[in-house]
Formats: sequence, C-alpha cells, structure tokens
Amino acid sequence: MLLLRPVLMLVFFAASVGSMLAQDIHFSQFGNAPLNLNPGLSGIFGGDLRFVGNFRSQWHSVRVPYTTYSGSVENKWYYKKGEYDRYFTGGLLLNVDKQGSLELTSLQIGIPLGITIPVAKNNFLSLGVTPAFGQRSFNSDEWSFDAQFVDCLYQPNAPTMEDGSLFSTNLKYFDLSTGLNYRFYAAKKRTRFDIGGAVFHVNRPNHDFWTNARDVRLAMRKTVYGIGLVQVSPILDILGHAMYQEQGGYREILYGAGARVMVSTQPYKELAIQAFFSFRHRYTDAGVARLEFFYRTWSLGLSYDVNFSDFAIATGHRGGPEVSLSYRLYKIKPVDRKCPID
Repeated sequence: MLLLRPVLMLVFFAASVGSMLAQDIHFSQFGNAPLNLNPGLSGIFGGDLRFVGNFRSQWHSVRVPYTTYSGSVENKWYYKKGEYDRYFTGGLLLNVDKQGSLELTSLQIGIPLGITIPVAKNNFLSLGVTPAFGQRSFNSDEWSFDAQFVDCLYQPNAPTMEDGSLFSTNLKYFDLSTGLNYRFYAAKKRTRFDIGGAVFHVNRPNHDFWTNARDVRLAMRKTVYGIGLVQVSPILDILGHAMYQEQGGYREILYGAGARVMVSTQPYKELAIQAFFSFRHRYTDAGVARLEFFYRTWSLGLSYDVNFSDFAIATGHRGGPEVSLSYRLYKIKPVDRKCPID
C-alpha cells in the first residue's frame, strides 16, 4: 500500500492546479439535497420549516472511502399575515467532505436566502442566493515522496528532496452562488413540476495551497434540471427527473424514473413507499437504485451506486451508499388557509 502514496500525491497536486480543480460535492439523490442543487430551491416545500440531512460514502472498496455530509435548515417569512403564496426564506447550510489517505477536507458554511412569488395560479418563481464561507485542508502527516523510497524500501524519515514551495495545508475563501426555480402544482392532485438552473462559485474564489503567487480559481459549476411527479390514481404516482451540470472540464448527466405508492392517504397519517432507478454519466457510468419512505412530513431515502465502468475492475461494481432524511414543520394557520407549495 505504501507504493500507492506517491501516486495519490501526484493525483492530489495535479488536481490542485488543473482545470478540474476541486470539483464540488454531488449526491445521486440530488433532489433530496435541494440547496446543493440550486439556491433557488430555498423555501420550495410544504410547511414553514424544513430540516434536511445527507450522507454519502464512495470507493470504500478501493482503499480509503470518500465521505460527504450535508445538513440544512430553512425557515419562511411571509409578506403579509394570513397570505402564504409569497415569502422570504432564510437558513443555514453545512457541507463537509473528506477524501483519500491525506484526508483532504472541505468545509463550507452557507446562508441560503430566497424569495418566492406567484406568477400565475399554482405557478411560482423562486430566486435564491447563497453566500458561503469555505475552508480546505489536508493532513501532511500521511504524505510520502519518491525520494523517501531507499533501495525499494520506504523510509519515513528520509529527506523528501522537495523545494518547499507548498507549505500551506489549509485555505479559506468566500463563495457566492445563485439560481432560479419554477414550480407548478395541481390544485387538487399531487402532481407538481420543478424546472430550474443555478450557477455556483460566481465570484470564482482563489482555491489552491501554493504559497507563491499562483492564481488558481475555483471553476464555476452550472446546473440545469427538471423534477416531476404525476398522480395517475388515488394511490399511485409516477416520477421522473433529469439533471445536467458542468464544472471546468467536468460533466455529469443523471436521469431516472420511478413510482410512489400511497399506503395511506388519511390526513396526518399519510404513508407512502417509493422506488426509483437512475442512470449517471460522468467519468464513469453508474446505476443508482433508490428506495424512499414517506410518513407524515418525514422522508427517508436510501440509495446505492453500482459502477458499470472499467473502474469496476477495482471496485467490484461497488460505488457506495447514500442516505437522505428530511422533516417539514407546519406552524398553526387559520383553518381557511393552506400553504400553496406542497
């Protein structure tokens, strides 16, 4: 395993200066990580307060897993008392990502802000912006270099023979992202659609560990998507989604479909089960199987990525699991009023 370390270091340093620098975190359940998909999705949920948590682990079968955590909370403030079709949204977003044997860690704290207005009956347009503060760091205790292999044996105390141009092991930056979302919902059915787009890292913050004067910028990430649900019977819904995003030379397309069965439609005791399958094109191709459970205002999503690419030789087709959990809270309102976004 020690022989892998110089290779890992080479990949790490190349990623620090190349056009593919610091690709953003991503979730296969992208619709269940709304603020990482589009700041414009802030406030697009039924209720007044929403909590969302996400966890992803990948490449555990190769050597050191890549793990990602995300959590968010959003709260709505309405323009006028008793009117719930236009509002401001504010919240907090936390992302933590750890990669590889050097524990390359990214921490981001964002403050998602949004505004939602009706543009027609049952049609809403939302604009969101997320100012964020980020930090990246890595653990230099685990790195190694070619010069430390003496007579084919690794000597951790041997001189690295490096020129010392990379001394900083962490960086801090300010980041800004924005996006739009259009929501349509049917008044007397569960049918609804979301279409939107976002641009992340609008200000392209400096994003490298070099101590000398290098101008390495975080590439903007551009995302467009469509998410839909159609009620076909009192107990059955058909779902579909598609998403495209790019960042520097990085491209990703993810699309899929599924079905949701309403086990109970009794008010305040709603229960549903959903099965979904997606296909992803990135550097590699992968299939994503997902199962979700809905009870009242809780939802739990479980998914697993299956790798179909040539990299399956190393992974044994195992990509990794992902979990999402959300909870929506309704505040007491007059009985003749209803929150328009479900």
